[in-house]
This record gives sequence, structure tokens and C-alpha cells, in this order.
Amino acid sequence: MSTRNWMLAGLAATAAAGCAKQECKTPCPGFCVEVPDYTASDPFVAPGTSDLAAHVDPFIGTDGSGNVIPGALVPHGMVRLSPDTDGPAGSIAAYHWDDTRIDGFTHTNLEGPGGSGNGYSEILVMPGVGVLDVRDPSSAFSHDDEDAGPGYYRVMLADPGIEARLTASSHAGYHSYVFPASRDAWIVVDLGNSMGRSTGGHIEIAGDRIVRGVGHYEVHPLVSMAIGPATPTSQAKVYFHAEFSIPFTGRGTYGPEGMVEGSDEAEGDDIGAFVRLDTTGEQVVLVKVGISMVSVEQARMNAEAEIGEATFDEVRQSARDAWNEKLRRVVVDADDAMLTMFYTALYHSMFQPADYGETGGCHAEASSGLVTVRSTGGRPWYTDDWCMWDTYRTVHPLGTLIEPEIRSDVVRSMLDMYEDGGWLDKCSWHGSGYSRVMTGNPQIAVIADSWVKGLDDFDPELAWEAMLKTSNEETSQNFDGLCGYLGLGTPPEYIEAGWVGDECDPTQAASLTLEIAYADHCMAEVASLTGRTVEEEIFAQRALNYANQWNPEHGFMQSRYRDGTWVEPFDPADGSDMNGFVEATSWIFSFFVPHDVPGLIGLFGGNDAFIERLDRYFDEGHHEPDNEPGFHIPWLYNYAGRPSGSQARVRQIVEASFDDTPDGLPGNDDSGAMSAWLVLAVLGLYPVSPGDPVYQISTPLLRRATIALDPSFFEGETFTIETDGALTDVYIQSATLDGVPLDRPWVSHDEISLGGTLHLVLGPDPSTWGESY
Repeated sequence: MSTRNWMLAGLAATAAAGCAKQECKTPCPGFCVEVPDYTASDPFVAPGTSDLAAHVDPFIGTDGSGNVIPGALVPHGMVRLSPDTDGPAGSIAAYHWDDTRIDGFTHTNLEGPGGSGNGYSEILVMPGVGVLDVRDPSSAFSHDDEDAGPGYYRVMLADPGIEARLTASSHAGYHSYVFPASRDAWIVVDLGNSMGRSTGGHIEIAGDRIVRGVGHYEVHPLVSMAIGPATPTSQAKVYFHAEFSIPFTGRGTYGPEGMVEGSDEAEGDDIGAFVRLDTTGEQVVLVKVGISMVSVEQARMNAEAEIGEATFDEVRQSARDAWNEKLRRVVVDADDAMLTMFYTALYHSMFQPADYGETGGCHAEASSGLVTVRSTGGRPWYTDDWCMWDTYRTVHPLGTLIEPEIRSDVVRSMLDMYEDGGWLDKCSWHGSGYSRVMTGNPQIAVIADSWVKGLDDFDPELAWEAMLKTSNEETSQNFDGLCGYLGLGTPPEYIEAGWVGDECDPTQAASLTLEIAYADHCMAEVASLTGRTVEEEIFAQRALNYANQWNPEHGFMQSRYRDGTWVEPFDPADGSDMNGFVEATSWIFSFFVPHDVPGLIGLFGGNDAFIERLDRYFDEGHHEPDNEPGFHIPWLYNYAGRPSGSQARVRQIVEASFDDTPDGLPGNDDSGAMSAWLVLAVLGLYPVSPGDPVYQISTPLLRRATIALDPSFFEGETFTIETDGALTDVYIQSATLDGVPLDRPWVSHDEISLGGTLHLVLGPDPSTWGESY
């Protein structure tokens, strides 16, 4: 088997090559899997598209509030090996474009997170020369001597004069450091570094080439504090096994009390180890670091299976090949800047969720609060979906088109967490317990969207059981005042009264009602699909609860108390934390009824009044392109008979808010949610209501796009979107679908999955096309 073949097998999930070498011994439960044969011709390769990775710029989103990581990883890889820069205390991003020093390179990272006091950035490695300060081994760097591409990162560390190169497989990082000739070279392995908090660990220098151990972390200290000690929450153990290419000439460990030269072991909080090296002969030092959530031995097995004896460049090429296979799912023809923006966004959309299924077929599970090791059943096991409130809108629906092969496994993984801890997670992570971050029941939309699109290779009875519990029950703990953020499931008052009272959570009660009503619609859709007529009627009626937040006196959604009275004073533009709407204003959430836009239009007084309010919303500056609650709003003109409005607004937002610079994202990437929005906007297809297999049409920002439809899941081979007109033309004049005139501004998932061509004739002026919805 070629290097590329065995590497891709490892990326797929569980590397049978590793099973064969280890004879399926513990710590994995002993389950081995067949290795897919990648020697056959790649069905996704199109002429002239052999290296679409060349269009990806991992630095887009590293400036501003994007919080993107520029480091090395493979699609959905558990290991994301990326530089940590010296941001101020409380920084959200591990790397920020404006920072001037690199603290080291960490193996676990979230993509584009928001909030504060949370994240990974664990198991830090940093090389240096000369006097070693273990508390600050950082180095200056310059963007002029820094490069990155899919599966690769390089930087010159200016202070010691070391060139650092990084690549990765799914569960291992590969470091290459070019040292100056020196007898005073060193490398630090730090377990205390974390975007959360170090709570313990053990590190050991074994022989003259191995450093191994485990770091203990509190991934989100604020959540852990809020939940309390009764439920172990936010705790994580990250195991590692690092193998060096040259022997150590010295060693030591350190902790809060300082350095201990010659020591082989250390235990406790904020600990690390250092090794000394002689680079007067061999100046290139390689470090292979296996990462595991199961054990140190499993970390070693992961590195052995996925990297083994491969060279750095072979692993780097395998990672790039894996990315090209994914990027070829959508082949576009556009100008150079748009190619860069599009393929970088597509790349970012496939970081998370991450496959935590390890070599031999096991994974660590801790939803219950206690870590257990389980078999993956020979399939990937996905977590790190931080956060589904963001990703259900764009990342997951996009995935049903371009990565249908993983959708059932994403749902199976969610159900595994449900079986372990008793709840569907709404923001999965590698910490213990449930993160509870964000609001509503977005996990229901993720499951429903896969289910209604036929991507349903999971236990349907278990899925319905989990969705039903989430919709009808709530955790027994009383989180009054913060029920939206800290609760799991559905507040009883929503079921009994039809809305969530402000007392339950003044920061988001009104938006919580709207989000749950949408989830209820998704429940009704699944109930209809599976013949549950009684439940379909119940949830279809509950899905209308959005109207309980509508105050006709003001003409906006408004928060109300449990007794039914409205929270006053009221200002729809109020963006304060206590306005009843999570991360948004009433202006934004008054348009959040994605499942019943005709009903919402009725509340506004009809099409004309709805269009007038949409125009005010955009023209008066109420739209916030940097956050998820308003992602769908530009496409709502379609429903009111004015698709030209959607065409114009989408174009305006893309051109004003996105570009191909480091500050090219308007807000947090949020596990690729922002990037996936851009991909969908550029294609001109948007899923306003995931769980409904329909995409609204707007004007693509490209000449042509061909989506490769996996023949294992869809009947057709490709779905092509092509435009006839200038790239500057904003408005659709006419459309055909496979040569047949298309007069409506939407297309179904079934129509796409059959393959064919959507041909759009564009022009500079609005037309009447699509006005009859």
C-alpha cells in the first residue's frame, strides 16, 4: 500500500494498518476495520482541479474577530497542530494576526470560537537555543517569513533562528525543526498551556528519545463552576506520546516551583519537561506526537499507525491529498479573489466536527461525566461540534450536499452521547459532561436534516427517543435565571404555556421560545416521515408557539414574563445582554421563524409590509452579518414575492463583509459556520430551514460550480450551477433546471441529488423572475 493509501486510511478513522501491527490489543476494545482501497480512480477529480488546495489561504480570518487557526490538520482531524501566539489574558483566539510572538505549537484547537474562558490549545511544543526560560520560551516572528496551506504550516522563529514546519494526520502531529548548529538546543513540552485551565497531569522522559504523559484540563472553567461539583463537567485528559529523531543530551522537568535539571518525571498543575539537544551535526530535528483521549499507549499507537516511518514530506503530501479530495467536491469557475475566498471557506467548513475514533476502533466517551472507552463499531466517531447553535444553520446542511458519507456517523455519534449521558448534546467537546453552551435544541435540526434527506443509517428508534426526550423534558437542576445557557432539553413552562418566561433567562427567553418552536417543526417533519401521526399533530401545533412572542402593539417579537405580561420598556434595537434575545436584537429575531415564513409574513401584515420591514432592517443597519441569528434573513424576500431583494442583499453582504485578507471574515468562524455561510451564498443556494429539504436561490457569485454527488448516496453524478451574464450582474432574469423553465426561487434537495444543471440568466436590473413563490 502506498504512503498516500495508508495515510488516507488513517484519516478515514481507525487505520486498519495500525490494528494489524498491534493485533487489536488493548487499550482499544479489540475491534479492527477494513481499510478502504484508495488505489481506484478518484470519482471527484475533474480536469484541471488536481490541486484546489493551492487556492486555500489559512490566514483568512486570523485577524479581526474570526478566531481562525492557521495550523496543520486533515479534514475533521482530531489533531489540529497550530501556533499559539502571545495574546493578552482572556484572549479567545489561540492565534491572532496582530500578535508578534509565538509561545509554541499546540495539538488541540477549536476553529473560530466565540465567548471567553474556554477552548483547547493543549500539549504545547516549542524549540529554542541558548538560555532556557521554561515560563517564557516564546520567540518573535514575522508574517514575511510564515507560510501555511492545507495540512501544513511553516514559520521562522526569529529569536533562536529556527525554522519550524508542521503537518498532521488525524490523531498525530509531525514537527520538523531546522536548528542552527548548536550544543545548546532545547525543546519544551508544556502541559500547562491551555485556553481553559490546567488542573494536573503527569509527564515522563522515557529513554533518550521519548517524552510522554497526560495533561488534565478544565476546558470551560465558567461552565464547570456554574454546574457545580455534583456533575463532573468540563474535565478533560489529553494523552500524548512524543518521539524525537535524535537523542537527548540532557533533560529536566518543571512545575510551579521551577526547573529541576536531570529530572525524568513531574506531576501536578502547570507542569512540563525539557530536553537538551546537540544540533552541531544533525540540524533537522523531527518530533512525532501521537495524541489520544484514551491512554498514553493509545497515543503511541495512533502515531505509529498514521505516521509510522513516513517522512515529513510524505505525511504533508498525504494531508494535502486528503484536503484536495474534499475540496474537489465543489469545482468552481470564478475570479482569483473569489477562488481564494471560496476554497478557504470550504476548507474551514470541514474542520469540525472532528473524528475522535482512534486506532483499533475505540473512542473515549464522557457525556455521563465519567470517562469510558467504547468501540466505534468500525465507523468514525464525531465530537467537537462547538457549537451546534451555530453549525446547524450552515455547516451541517452544506455537509449533506458535499459530505453525505459522514452524515449518518455524525448522528450516530450524537446518539452515542445520548446513551452515555442521557441527553443530546447541543455543543459537543472533548470535556466531560455536557458543555450546555448556547440555546435551544439545535441538535434536533441536525438529526432531522439528515433524516429527511435520506442520510439515515442510524438507529431510528433511538434517534426518536432522544429527540422526544429533548423536546419534552428538562434537566432536574434548577437554573432559573440562566436556563437557556445551562439547561438541557425544554423548559416545562414552554410546553405548558407556549413560551419561556423572562424569569427563566432574561438574556434569551424570547429567542429560546423561537428556537424551540423551530425545533418542534423539525420534530413534526420527522414524525410525518416516520408515520407518527399523533406526534406530528402535537409538534406541528407547538411549532406555532413563535406567535406567542409577537407583540402586535409594537410589531416585533418581545420578551414576556411568566404571567403573560410584556417586558417593558421595549426597544427593538436594544442590543444589551438582558433584552431577551441571545446575541441579537428583537429586530433580528423578529425574522426568526424559518419554518413558517408565510405565517410570519401574516403577522407583519402581508407581503408589502414584510418587504418594507426587510428594507428598513437592512437600510437602517440592523443586520449583523457577523453572527448566526440573522444568517437566513437576506433570503426571506423570496417568500414575499420579491426575489430580486434577496439577490441584491446577498450580493451586498458578501462584497461588503468578506474578502481574501486576514481580516476577511466579519465575525467568529464558529466551527466553520461563518465560512459555510459564504460557501452557500457564493453558490446561490441557502437552507433557510434545515430539516426542510429545500434551498432558496439567490444569484451566484461565480460563472459555474459543479457539485460532485457521491454516487453511493445520490442517483446523479454532479449538480451544476451556471450563470449566463457578467459576474457583476446581480439579478436573475430567467432560470432552467435541466433545460426546463424554473419559475420559482427555490430548488429541492431531491432535485439536486438527481443531478443536472441549474442555468441562470443574469442581468443588471431587477426582473419579475421567481415572484410567484
